[in-house]
Amino acid sequence: MFCDKCGAAITSGAQFCSSCGKAVGAAPISAQASAARLVSDGRVQRHIQLLATLWLVNGILRFAEVGSIFIVGRILPFLVGWGVGRPFTNFPFDFLPFGLYAIGCLLALFGVAHILLAWGLFQREPWARTLGLVIGFLALLRPPFGTALGIYTIWVLLPQPAGEEYDQLPRAIVAARLQPGR
Repeated sequence: MFCDKCGAAITSGAQFCSSCGKAVGAAPISAQASAARLVSDGRVQRHIQLLATLWLVNGILRFAEVGSIFIVGRILPFLVGWGVGRPFTNFPFDFLPFGLYAIGCLLALFGVAHILLAWGLFQREPWARTLGLVIGFLALLRPPFGTALGIYTIWVLLPQPAGEEYDQLPRAIVAARLQPGR
């Protein structure tokens, strides 16, 4: 084998010409291309089902949490002695049940968002990646499980090659409609 730049003989297995230093054989791969290949090696396809399942479980647990907050908000006035027919006279605690209801409603909205995200990821909806990243970043503020789920979501969905791979995944509804016999 000979170098195509200077014509010097090249030993087999050499990566560079010993005379001029030109790279021989396969073209060198840039660091960015190799990093992109590592990220888009099917990471989204391998992890999307688990990610959607974790968000679904998180949404269901959020609704259980909301239910318990509503129950406590309903029962608390009677446990503290604010029974029926008795005016509220203890100022800081007068608004506690209403505050619990407000917190419960806010958490219920997040529960709906988590279940909507899980459904979108299961169906491979185009908007689910964006919603997943937004909710993933918000979940970082809720240690320890929310932080772990947020990190996992960001790791799966954030990189640019992951976005391209997500866009190429077949949508479940379209794939189900295209199957014969349905």
